[in-house]
Amino acid sequence: MTKSKAKNRKPKGERFFQMHQWLLDSAAWRATNVYERCLYMELKQRYNGQNNGDIPLSHREAEALLNCSNKPIASAFIGLMEKGFIRVSQAGSFHWKENKEPGGRATRWILTEYPVDLPLRSLSPTRDFMSWKPVSEKNSRYAESIPMVRPWHTMPTDMVGRGHTIKSKVYAHGTR
Repeated sequence: MTKSKAKNRKPKGERFFQMHQWLLDSAAWRATNVYERCLYMELKQRYNGQNNGDIPLSHREAEALLNCSNKPIASAFIGLMEKGFIRVSQAGSFHWKENKEPGGRATRWILTEYPVDLPLRSLSPTRDFMSWKPVSEKNSRYAESIPMVRPWHTMPTDMVGRGHTIKSKVYAHGTR
């Protein structure tokens, strides 16, 4: 290496990653839970600026890193994929010995925040999470259910006086 190149090179320091304000203000990030946020930070920590599309992280590694069981990890991976933060580049497999291919046992991930480096380089990031919309209230599980009615409106009058303790409330049928 020539002296001019060595002189212009910056000394190596500690690695860090940025969390941009536009990402933190997005609706998708606001909808993430704690496990999804921690998992995303673990994936982002493995990104070195040149390996997007080849970021390895298995479910077992994520369980150990986040110090939790497999159920929140599985749902965190699914949640991050549904919201558009990550995509699968190469699916992992337990059958890696059958193919006689070296390495590549864990799933390889793509962070959509950055341009893809491997296997094919792209120049612009997709940022799928920026177009994510939250599920509306109408599609929720209990949206069409009947709201809970106070018990004094639904209690039949023939139950009054049969040993049931009833507080002094005015019932729909006029009985106390």
